[in-house]
Amino acid sequence: MTLLPRRKVLRVSARRLLVAFMVSACFTWAIWPIRPSSIAAIPTFNTSTSAPANSVPGSLNLTGFGAPLWFAPPPPVLPQPPVVAAPLPPPPPLRWQLLAIVGERSGFRALIYDPDSDKLFELGEGDTAGSRSIGRITETFVEVREVAGLRTLALRESKPGDPR
Repeated sequence: MTLLPRRKVLRVSARRLLVAFMVSACFTWAIWPIRPSSIAAIPTFNTSTSAPANSVPGSLNLTGFGAPLWFAPPPPVLPQPPVVAAPLPPPPPLRWQLLAIVGERSGFRALIYDPDSDKLFELGEGDTAGSRSIGRITETFVEVREVAGLRTLALRESKPGDPR
């Protein structure tokens, strides 16, 4: 067993003495009696006999308790947002396939396959097929006008060695 140096023992015992003194001082202050002159006199109420004749001592008038303790104003009335019609669903995809564009004296004509009706159309500018009409035809693309708007069909670029 090792003994602590004398200096450390003195330091520990001095701390204990200081803590014990502080605790006892706080305890003494907490329980020390208060001088009667420092307590304010409690006000007394006049209990004279001039009370109204219809009130019985000890009775309680409950009408004062009918008042609401908390009054919250009603929430403000917000205007209803305008009803917006649901957007129209997107148009069905254009399933036409542009097979070729043929150049003639009068202009270009497009060969278009429609897989829905399984038909092959040869259409020029201004021609119609069903609800669609052909707008402009160039060497590389065809503009198709629909109710939903204008769509473009373009030819694929063929690469060397491509079987198509």
